[in-house]
Amino acid sequence: MDDRLYMNAEWRTTSRSALVDVYIWLEDATGQEVVHPGTSMPNGMPSYNMAAWPTPRIHPQWTEYPVGKGLVHGEKYQVSVSVREQGGVKPNIFNPAVQGNQLGIVYP
Repeated sequence: MDDRLYMNAEWRTTSRSALVDVYIWLEDATGQEVVHPGTSMPNGMPSYNMAAWPTPRIHPQWTEYPVGKGLVHGEKYQVSVSVREQGGVKPNIFNPAVQGNQLGIVYP
């Protein structure tokens, strides 16, 4: 059994198809500390040139990354996702003003 946490990101456009860059990272529950991927990847885990379409669309528009760091059982974390125009400005995930769409979780 794989007991790692996996972060998932899913995206859609509002009207037309596009290529986007998707960044995903994990923060502590306060949103003040980046837990993963750490300082070696200041923009988060990237997925470049990803196709995006409006809903409904049968093709998958998502990516998944395992969290490569030990987490504390019972602690709260936030998965953050930032979707940007292809080749656009990358988020600096260590800047407290940079926020992605977030989903809070409790690590079992």
